[in-house]
Amino acid sequence: MKVELFITKDRVPYIVNELGADRITVGEQDGDQSLISLEVTGPLDLLHMFHAGIRFGSDTMADALIRK
Repeated sequence: MKVELFITKDRVPYIVNELGADRITVGEQDGDQSLISLEVTGPLDLLHMFHAGIRFGSDTMADALIRK
């Protein structure tokens, strides 16, 4: 199943890292959003997307909580 999503640009590298650059196509950009498309071949792909979101949130909160 082909899936297309608008994702904020700062999250795209996390998704590419989880699923692989050969599986993700980054399309048009509008402001801070990018259109990504990928072929979902099984439930593990959705789990990898979930993990990408968790990793992004974890890194973002770590940056916010570290005193500089």
